[in-house]
Parts: sequence; structure tokens; C-alpha cells
Amino acid sequence: MRLVDRGEDAGSAGRPSEDRSGVAGNLAWVIDGASDFRGERSLPALSNVHWLVDHVHQALNRAGSAHDYTASARLLHDVQRDMIRELQNFDLAEMRQHPCCSLAVLLVNDDALELARVGDAVGFVAGDSGLLDVTTEFFDEREAAAVASARAQALTHEEVTAAMQRRRAEYIHGIAGESVFSGHPAGNLFIHTLAARRSAPFDTVLLSTDGLARAVSEYHLFDTWHDLLQACRRKNISSVIGDVRAYEKTLTTEASGKFKKSDDIAALLLEI
Repeated sequence: MRLVDRGEDAGSAGRPSEDRSGVAGNLAWVIDGASDFRGERSLPALSNVHWLVDHVHQALNRAGSAHDYTASARLLHDVQRDMIRELQNFDLAEMRQHPCCSLAVLLVNDDALELARVGDAVGFVAGDSGLLDVTTEFFDEREAAAVASARAQALTHEEVTAAMQRRRAEYIHGIAGESVFSGHPAGNLFIHTLAARRSAPFDTVLLSTDGLARAVSEYHLFDTWHDLLQACRRKNISSVIGDVRAYEKTLTTEASGKFKKSDDIAALLLEI
């Protein structure tokens, strides 16, 4: 596995990104932290979600460097178990919003590759293994419906925040076969995987968080994930991120189907 390019960008100026990306051994990953919209700080980090994404990032780096895993589902269940154990060291009685994240993982073995997704991160493979993707429209559709409902009912900021917290709890516990990743002791983990045999070392993989995935799923700057991958390869990821940010500057708040006009981005382009 060879890292071709990577790109990261915060969605808001002056605010550190809650997304992470990494490559180690036979693993590559992107992590999309779910923003702490209540501003709680119960953990020793910049924010609760920063604590979670940093610890998950470190756990994946250790696992990849040691080549400990050949199956992504086992890897992610083990990381979740470790996060639950670590969080037991803190008094979280006052925590109202449990930190969580989405992620996409590429795991490469001698004769096969595997993509895994939890939440709304994206993984896409193009090449001799075919065109494979682990993507979902579930979270986008739910958020668009929530945005439309909030505007139609003229909900207050506190009402919008309360509704977001209810949806976040649903995602932590799992709903309609989807979930997010968390260290919540009652959290469920719905892992979506695709595996392919490796016939030759000519596969290209794009892993990205939701901020870049919007270029396909919402903004329609690219018709397909394959088009997005090819643009990242032809122009480089930072240039494509620039195109996304330029487009977002043209949007009015009313034109966006999201509560946040722009989101953090982490993306990797790899060759296998």
C-alpha cells in the first residue's frame, strides 16, 4: 500500500479540525468527529470529541503498525471495547452528549482488501478489483429532513440542539442498520464492509470524511465517487478541497441541506 496524497482542512476558520487520517502497516483510515454542539468538556482534551478521535486514531495506528488484524470488523469492535474501558476512568455523570465519530478503514492483506465504514465516512476502490464503495445516503437524508423541519417550524436554537442530541443518541445506539462509533457502554456498532480479491497491484482507493463527500452527495460537483477519485488523482486532494470551499462560499444558508454550511475534511488517496 502506498500513500499517493492526503488532504485535511477545517470547516471553520480558527477552529481545529475534528477529523483525522492515517496510514500504518496494512491499515489506512479517516475519522470524522461529530461536533460537540453543547461545548461540554468532560475529558482531558480540547473537547470531548477531540479526545475520542485522537484515541481512536492512536489505536488504529498501533494496530496497523503491528499488523495485528486481517478483518476490519474485529478491529473496530476491539477498538470500541478499548474506548469503553478507557472512558470508565472518568466521571461522566454530568455528560449530556457522549462523543462519537464516523470512520472509514482500508485493510490490506496479501491476497485481498477490505473496506469498512461506520457512520457517514466514505470508502471507494477503483481498479482491477472493480468499482467498490462503502457509502450511504442515510445520514444526509435524515439531516436534510431535520433542517427542512427546523426551518418550517422556526425552531429555536435550543430546540434544534435538543433534536440533534436525540438523533445523536439514536446513532450511538444504532438505527435502521446504521450507527456511529463511540465509547458509550450501550453503543452498538453497525459496520458495513466490502471485500475483494487482489488480482494485481493496480487498485486506487479514496477514503474521505463527509466534508469532501458532499462534493458528490450534495453539491453534485462530481457525478460519481469514481469521478471524485479521478479528480483527486489528477489535480490532488488539496485542489479539490479548494473547489469545494469555493462552491460553499456561493451557498446561502437557506440553500444548504446541512446545519453546518461547511464541514471538516480529511481524505486519503492510496495505491495498492
